[in-house]
Amino acid sequence: MSKETVDEAIDMYVKERMVRGKQMAITHFLASLYLKEQSEGIIECMRRVRGLTRYYMDLTKVMLNPFKGPEVAWLFSMVNIAVYACFLLSVEDQRMLGIALLSGTLVNGGYLIHNMTRKWCDMHVMLAIYDEIVQIADHELETLV
Repeated sequence: MSKETVDEAIDMYVKERMVRGKQMAITHFLASLYLKEQSEGIIECMRRVRGLTRYYMDLTKVMLNPFKGPEVAWLFSMVNIAVYACFLLSVEDQRMLGIALLSGTLVNGGYLIHNMTRKWCDMHVMLAIYDEIVQIADHELETLV
C-alpha cells in the first residue's frame, strides 16, 4: 500500500471523526483500508498507518506552541501600535487619530488572540484524533497477529 493511500485514509478518518462521530469513522476507516489492501498486506498497511500517524503526532506537537506562529508577530505589532495610539491620545491635536488607532488595534488584537486560541485548541483535537488512529491500528494488529 502506498503512502498516499494511507494518508488519504487518515485524512478521511479525521474529517469523518469531526463530523459524524467515532464509531462511524472507525468503520469507514477500516473498511477503506481493507478494501484497498489485499489480505496478506494488511499487517504492513496497519504498521504504515501507525508509523505515519505517529509522524503526524510529532509534527503537530512541534506546532502546538501558540507563540511560534506568525500571529504572534502581528500581535506584538498591534501592541506597539497601541502604545503609539496611547501617546497620540495625550497630544491634543492628534486625539482623534489616537482614538481611531487604539480602537482598531484593540479589535484586531482581540481577533488575533481568538485565532491563536482556536488554532491551539484545534491542534489538541488533532493530537487526540491521531492518538485514536494509533490505538485503532494497534488493536487491528493485535487481532491480525
